[in-house]
Amino acid sequence: MDSLELKEAEDTRYKFRPFSIQFTKAHEWDGAMTDIRWLWPWVKPHAKKLFQVIVLFAFATIIYLLIPRLVAKIVDDVLVRKSGPFSLWGTILALCMVMKIICDLSYKWIMTKIGQNISTHLRFDIFYQLGRSPLSFFDKNASGRLISRCVNDVTNLSSFFTANFFTVVSDIVLIIGSSILLFTLSVKSGFVVLAMLIPLSIFMMNVSQAQMRWGRSLRNTLSRLSSHTSDTMNNLAVMHAQPFTEKWSNRHRNIQELYSQLSIKNILTWGAFSSTHVLIMGLTYAMVISLGVYQLKQGEITIGNLIAIFTYVSLIFGPFLEISEKLNVMVTALGSVKRLRSLLSQKIERDKMDAPDTGVPPQGSISFRNISFSYRSDVKLFDHFNLDLPEGEVTALVGRTGSGKTTLAHLMLGLYPLKDGSICWGDEELSHFTPARRARWISHVSQDLFIFTDTLRENLRLWREDITDAQIYERLERVGLADKINNLPGKLDLIVKTETLPLSQGEKQLLLLCRALLQDPRLLVFDEATANLDQLTEEDWMKQVAELFQGRTTLFIAHRIETLRLASFVVVLENGKIKKTFRKKKGESVSEADL
Repeated sequence: MDSLELKEAEDTRYKFRPFSIQFTKAHEWDGAMTDIRWLWPWVKPHAKKLFQVIVLFAFATIIYLLIPRLVAKIVDDVLVRKSGPFSLWGTILALCMVMKIICDLSYKWIMTKIGQNISTHLRFDIFYQLGRSPLSFFDKNASGRLISRCVNDVTNLSSFFTANFFTVVSDIVLIIGSSILLFTLSVKSGFVVLAMLIPLSIFMMNVSQAQMRWGRSLRNTLSRLSSHTSDTMNNLAVMHAQPFTEKWSNRHRNIQELYSQLSIKNILTWGAFSSTHVLIMGLTYAMVISLGVYQLKQGEITIGNLIAIFTYVSLIFGPFLEISEKLNVMVTALGSVKRLRSLLSQKIERDKMDAPDTGVPPQGSISFRNISFSYRSDVKLFDHFNLDLPEGEVTALVGRTGSGKTTLAHLMLGLYPLKDGSICWGDEELSHFTPARRARWISHVSQDLFIFTDTLRENLRLWREDITDAQIYERLERVGLADKINNLPGKLDLIVKTETLPLSQGEKQLLLLCRALLQDPRLLVFDEATANLDQLTEEDWMKQVAELFQGRTTLFIAHRIETLRLASFVVVLENGKIKKTFRKKKGESVSEADL
């Protein structure tokens, strides 16, 4: 399997059998301990508080189990035999109940805070990791699926680090503890409850497994639905212009129907279990009451013990519905952990990654040395490719579509991992650049327009506080946008989005050119950056910004011959190989015959 591609498990062949023992299949829990260990770096800072939670939880559970026996003693010794002071035992009972409430509230409050803290840090690390992933990762994975990882899976995981986990453990301990204490009060009642408990437990485990499997399929289907909706929104113009809208809608309907079918399965399964639970619990109560009344008449048990027996039966059967629901939440959380591990191998050291680059600017020419690269394993785009970009000069990279121009730029920018060969900037290898160093000294402008939802100022300076408004306006003047920006409401303080910014496509492109130049980089990469400019605007722009390229290594991926006038070195690519290179004087025209 390709390590960059996220795989989803499908459970279409699973058949729900309520009273089978299929829930014991070990492969469902394969790697569960590994997944839990993966979470430890995020859990470790809260280890002391988790210990407090465990102590409080244990204390609350023990008190809860002992209260029915205490009530039985009060009924038998104080109310019936009148051999003990009610005020003393009543006070003890009240204190136990208050302590139980305090412990419950305390551990749930602490656990909720821990869970939210872990989820916040994990969500940040996953989002940060996505920002560092190569483009090849996004080529292989649908956006809806990745959104599901960042949002849904982390949300599922947060439920694991809340009181849900301890609720399940508490309910299991209550069931086991109550069953043991029930046998100490009445062996016959204990066997009656045990006989009814075994089939109900098997049913519950199978319901949990069914919900786990169908819940996983529900999440996968929801991811596909998100991706399909995203594709629809991003391609409305194509859909309106082409006659395939009905087929596209049918695909959406099919996904919706699949989601509906899986939801119905979940609902019916849960309904069957809850109905069976009520039936078995009612039968058990009827048998225990009948047996208890008989034993009371025979003098085998006291009235206090009879009340305690009824209480323990409630403690045994009451949590079953909650356990099934919470157990499904926990299993879902473990499934989310397995998927999150495919995105994030370990906790990210943010301070080191985000440190600004204060080093010396890179020096020297940029060299592609024995580069081999392919998008597909069976077809190589570049094979032992070599090229030098002269330092401080403008190099134009030209060639037909598919010749590898944009791929070379992406490799240089680190957007795709390079396995064979190296790209060096002087004595430094570009693959060894930290993200901060790469961002500081390299600027990239493409024909794709990307505007952040923030002020126009931050969109231009990219949160570099050392860039002043005067510098911004100087660059805006260079690209011919200063007057346009001054006429906008709020000017540089205007909150903008790509779809709401009141500029034409060409003006937005000029804005991104201004952004790149404001960073004062040592390497400028223009990937068909003037594609949205008309010929007259492009000519004006080239006149205005030509001097800004002085002393910078600049790579132009050209789509028009006129753009080559800025270049002093021209490289012609064909099918991933250098067809020819030649030098020219800046401002000198190039004809198609030269290429």
